[in-house]
Amino acid sequence: MKGALTLFVCGLVLASCTGLLPAQGDLGEIQKRSYSFKEAGKDIEYALYVPSGYKKAKPVPLLVLLHGLGSNPQQVIRYQGVTAEAEKRGYIVVAPFGYNERGWYGSQGKGKGRFGVRAGDPENLGELSEKDVLNVLGIVRKEFNVNSSRIYLAGHSMGGGGTIHLGAAYSDIWAALVPMSPAYMGSHDILEKIMAPMMVVTGDKDTTVPVQMVRPFARRMKETNSKHVYKEIVGGNHGTTFYRNPKLIAEVFDFLDDCSLQVEEGDALPQEPLRIFTNKSGRKIEARIVSSEGTKVTIARKDGKAFTIALSSLSEADQDYIQTWIAESATEP
Repeated sequence: MKGALTLFVCGLVLASCTGLLPAQGDLGEIQKRSYSFKEAGKDIEYALYVPSGYKKAKPVPLLVLLHGLGSNPQQVIRYQGVTAEAEKRGYIVVAPFGYNERGWYGSQGKGKGRFGVRAGDPENLGELSEKDVLNVLGIVRKEFNVNSSRIYLAGHSMGGGGTIHLGAAYSDIWAALVPMSPAYMGSHDILEKIMAPMMVVTGDKDTTVPVQMVRPFARRMKETNSKHVYKEIVGGNHGTTFYRNPKLIAEVFDFLDDCSLQVEEGDALPQEPLRIFTNKSGRKIEARIVSSEGTKVTIARKDGKAFTIALSSLSEADQDYIQTWIAESATEP
């Protein structure tokens, strides 16, 4: 498996991705863009798709899409079905570079990753890769009218690992996560920090990120995240199963849309006072309690975005607060 882990190349054989489009501002077209990354000291590329029906007056959903090792933004945004579904459903899609083809989006720490590193890569490659994603997200949110409660994160292979890492590190941003064949090699305890619904997809014949590597993560996800989907594709591999599978991409967008509907339904629930909740790693979120069942609690931010999390992932003070809330709720008529 160690040898296979050096081969996280997602879509390099995708012939249709060999040519890059010139920069253009037309709606309904894939745009090749770049911006000046101050900390990196150079311009960094990203790919953008804005649906033809986009109107500035109407907030729209945004999908941030992360490429795999050795790939790039122009390739991942051309996975079959991505722009077709975005056009049909009114999504903006942006694909950051993550500094370069092998930055790992910070999922392997702030330094250089263990796989695919080249001479000349900066010592803080992971840190720059992570920051690049946030920079591009900020650029898109500033330029377009993005619905802040419908920002999603997805990625393939190295990008799947980055989705898990960034999904936990910035849990207050994402409405849902979709790691596909995720090359995530960290502790599964990270799931305690993830608040958003998550869909994990993999193939049982994947030899690059073997299914034996993903199944334990999926089992832990089932224990910690009540709003989860695990899809294991029979005969699925690491390449064409994802980049030549518009049916799968449609299912991914269905999942994102379903998560939005769940939040809208939750808006009608009784409104409790807002409170600053803190998890055991120190991350804070202002939210109110919606409901509690067993060892889990559902909380919702002011903008209506809801999360179901394990009680044990919160600070002791928050656990005491929730237990008091449960006791008081039980005595109400």
